[in-house]
Amino acid sequence: MCTTTTTSRITRSQTKRREMTPRYELEKGEALNPVVEGLKYIAGMCFLVPFGPFVAWQVFWCTVWELGDKYTINMVGNIAKLADRINPTFSGLTRHPKDGFVVLLLIYLGLLMPSLFFYELWLCVKEGFNYKRALAFNLFRIGPQYANFMWVYVMCHKEGHAIKGSLLKRGFMHNCFGTAFNHWVGLFHGVIPGVFTISHIHNHHRYDNDEKDVYSTAFRPRDEFSSWVKYVPEWMAYATNVSSFIFFVREGKYKHAMNTVISTLYYVAFVGLIAYVHKVFCFWYLFYPLVEGNILLSVVNYTWHAFIDPEDPSNDYVNSTTVVDGLNFCLKEEYHVVHHQYAGVHWTKHRALYEKHLPEYKKAKASIFYGENLFVIFGCIIAKDYKKLAELYFEPPEGMSKEELADLMKARLRCAGPHIARQIGRSAKSKAESEAFMAKED
Repeated sequence: MCTTTTTSRITRSQTKRREMTPRYELEKGEALNPVVEGLKYIAGMCFLVPFGPFVAWQVFWCTVWELGDKYTINMVGNIAKLADRINPTFSGLTRHPKDGFVVLLLIYLGLLMPSLFFYELWLCVKEGFNYKRALAFNLFRIGPQYANFMWVYVMCHKEGHAIKGSLLKRGFMHNCFGTAFNHWVGLFHGVIPGVFTISHIHNHHRYDNDEKDVYSTAFRPRDEFSSWVKYVPEWMAYATNVSSFIFFVREGKYKHAMNTVISTLYYVAFVGLIAYVHKVFCFWYLFYPLVEGNILLSVVNYTWHAFIDPEDPSNDYVNSTTVVDGLNFCLKEEYHVVHHQYAGVHWTKHRALYEKHLPEYKKAKASIFYGENLFVIFGCIIAKDYKKLAELYFEPPEGMSKEELADLMKARLRCAGPHIARQIGRSAKSKAESEAFMAKED
């Protein structure tokens, strides 16, 4: 572990600057392979150059859609209110009484959206491929302010973490639809089965962003655009179960490896069937959502794990980002420290668990922001806008100026390297406390 040193010849200001210097500048450790890094950059650009403009187009228009809706018919708000009223009606079908909305989501995302997909396929076979319809479908699929995208991935995530293996009550609902989000709904939005139910659980949450985490963010400074470009192919390898399969084989976890293969073949069979019917349709209605969704998810995870404490790389409260009252997210996903400390705990308990550890958040000067969209925080990170990050910071530590807070953000974003990846991850004490809590929940 690298620490700063002071001598009588170092002035107070010099000491302060040195304390804010990222660890990798004080102790470089081994460098990343420049050839591999160059190839990853090229691979990242191969995803971003052809697909990036379409993703940007979608994000722009879904944002316009959300703004227009907010000031006109307020469709999204009214649907949310309706879901709250109907929730008790379906709560008897779910494990938790607050999850009745899951049944509504299954009807919308698991029945209506696929019906529209197959109607589009039928039209394509009958009348030929229409690029305008493809653009319109993909815009509708992602939803206003990417609401559909958000719900699909959040529900796949929640389903993967469900303690009893399903969000639905044991019996008919569990047996028939227990993994419907990961094995049916997600197929139309770029979710390959096994990613959330196997790889995410048995790799990411076991190693918590350290060197064995197949999509760790710790190897490069996160405030460089090129670092994210190189991260995109790493995320894609995880999102397609490739890197997870290799990892499980190397670790001798053959059951997990085989399950990722079976899950991936299931997805490949579905895509192959659609491609057999119409190849161009398959590209724009299935392959494009796979790339688009995971470009966006790479941004999400990059931001969740953008900060590392140079003085304690295993610090929970810095390693994961928290956004209090975050925008355009749902089910308390923004409490990402809580998610890593208590993976699988029901979303209704996230706020209480955050408040339970509030003294630790304050002591650690946690990576915590208020009332902002995660993509805005990402933009500030890669733009090196440390001052803006300091402005977004939630309840700055007493006695710390905005300039000092901006320096802290910079130091934590630039703390990186293989030697840091070996030290990151939650401490044994923290993991023991979390596992004891979750054992009671189970």
